[in-house]
Amino acid sequence: MNIHEFKEYIHDKFPYYTIRPQQIKMMEKIFHCVSNGKNLVIEAPTGVGKTLSYLIPALYFAEKGKRVMILTETIDQQERIFEDLNSLKHNLKVSFMMGKGNFFCKSKGEKANTLYCQLNKRCNYRPNKKPNCICGTKKEPITIDDITKYYCPFCVCDYQKAKIESTDADVVIMNNSIYYYLKDEIDKKKKTEIIFCDEAHKLEGSIRNAATITINPDIAIKRLRFMAYHYSPSKLKRYFERTDSDEGFWTVVEDYVSKNAATIKDCKNTLIFDGFKITSWKFNEDVAILGTLLDGYQQIKKIKQKIQGLQDNVELDKKSLKFKIDNKALIPLELQFVTERRIGDMALMEFLNNLDGLKSITNNFVVYKNNNSILCEPVFVSSYLKRLYGDASVIHCSATIGDLGIHALKTGMGSSEKLILDSPFPKDRRKIIALSDGEDMKFNYTSPLSNDLKRKKANENLLKLIKACDGNTLVLFKSFGDLKSAYEYLVDRLNRRIYCYEPGMDGKEAKKLKETFEKHGGILLATGRFAEGVDIPGDALTSVIIDSLPFPVPTPLLKREQNLLEDRLKLKGAKNAHWNAFLMTSFHIMARTVIQMIGRLIRTETDYGVVVIQDKRFSDWVGNEMIKRGYLKNRYDTMSLSMAVKHIPKFMSEYRE
Repeated sequence: MNIHEFKEYIHDKFPYYTIRPQQIKMMEKIFHCVSNGKNLVIEAPTGVGKTLSYLIPALYFAEKGKRVMILTETIDQQERIFEDLNSLKHNLKVSFMMGKGNFFCKSKGEKANTLYCQLNKRCNYRPNKKPNCICGTKKEPITIDDITKYYCPFCVCDYQKAKIESTDADVVIMNNSIYYYLKDEIDKKKKTEIIFCDEAHKLEGSIRNAATITINPDIAIKRLRFMAYHYSPSKLKRYFERTDSDEGFWTVVEDYVSKNAATIKDCKNTLIFDGFKITSWKFNEDVAILGTLLDGYQQIKKIKQKIQGLQDNVELDKKSLKFKIDNKALIPLELQFVTERRIGDMALMEFLNNLDGLKSITNNFVVYKNNNSILCEPVFVSSYLKRLYGDASVIHCSATIGDLGIHALKTGMGSSEKLILDSPFPKDRRKIIALSDGEDMKFNYTSPLSNDLKRKKANENLLKLIKACDGNTLVLFKSFGDLKSAYEYLVDRLNRRIYCYEPGMDGKEAKKLKETFEKHGGILLATGRFAEGVDIPGDALTSVIIDSLPFPVPTPLLKREQNLLEDRLKLKGAKNAHWNAFLMTSFHIMARTVIQMIGRLIRTETDYGVVVIQDKRFSDWVGNEMIKRGYLKNRYDTMSLSMAVKHIPKFMSEYRE
């Protein structure tokens, strides 16, 4: 392998007439890093064409015999990568691996579930030691770790088929968190030598979410109630209709079981599971099952009461959380239940697994209560990622990484090469304005009245800015509370359509909202989370207003991370350890989100518009710090609200037809 050969390969494979200078620079940098066994972090702004710029090197090295893994966050992005890769014409084996929940389970006729798949030992649709299938077909062998199993190419479930293909593929495309779960299985037959991580700014959060343990008794109790209703005789169901509360429901169950069994605890010890159906050797089937479920409810209720007595968002000592459920019959009961009802998840089993998971958490985890649940989150995920990387060369790329050094540290990249590419779009078509007399939106925890006054003034500023922009405008808030307040203020003062991103909207609903706004225009009020990934080119979006800087809420996780980093910096003799720890945590999260917000505006070479940051903290110090630390690559103009209101229409008129 040499650079001249690779350059010829680029020109042979590149599907368009012209290659941007940024793309050539990115591809050649990837070639040098992989050839020398080095890791690489790349920031490639929107419009560079970063996907194509790493897919061509990926194909080159895969054709040389190296196994390539391509990781990203969303299924939409995975599908685009899969299509782009296949459009480049190759003879490689490429696999597209999704999470199990995206596949159909032939065994229970519903979407697949990891826990159900693990427990359903008699499943005929996954590889086993039988060489002939129930359909009469002679199965195909697959050997891993010197163990040979057989699968039917016609009857094997789609998930198992995709996993088999992934173990043998030259290039595998999958989700970040799926690789966390399946790395060992996927790499058993072929060792991954190169890992490309797209949307790398999301990687730390993805792995943390995958490793987080959540204890939510309400979900388990809801499943127990559903199961109890399912297994109850008709005469009991009539009584259930008279009560809505859990207490009333389980009182009816308890009365019924007590009349037909000596003690409730006896029931769980009389159940027999023969692999097909649950029966009781002592009581009527419904009595034994309901007694077992009632026993589970009573034990989980005690856990719920203990959690309710804890203080919210305060770090807890994990030693004080000794939860235990003494009822082994609950798992086969739920397995039978989800099979009969064709339900996609195993909520009770997941709850019980998470309770067991508490035993294995290390000092790297922070434990706290939030919204009636116990969260056990890893503070640092670099050790998880280092294990996933193994000896592979790792390339991270994203449009918005910010401080590449902090990113490399937090994602286990170690000593890495770095590459920052320029945007191919004209810089003069976007104006970033920082209000010098905007409202300081730092939340005051001791004075609710002060926060209300700030919100009122900020709403007045937003109204003037929206009128000055006089076009399709995206207004981004830190919280839904601020969004609601702004909507109530603006709705009777603007003669424009106003759309609102709402709490709980899933990806499809958010996409529909974006498409409606893009089609009809107006004002779209949303939070920073919605802004990530929004792509609205042309006159459909000509202004973005950032209401408040999205500094994260100081959760126990964030506090612990900041304190640990501060201690480490002090041990190294670093000056301003507290400030630098803040920059590596809260500031890093905020700054990266702001760049995402700003990046919503210019999506093509002909786009234009203004970004206005209402929060006064940006003009006071945040903006300069973001430029100093490499988050913000372009300068901004600081002006008063009155100056901005006059300047914005003049700037818009230069480009507006």
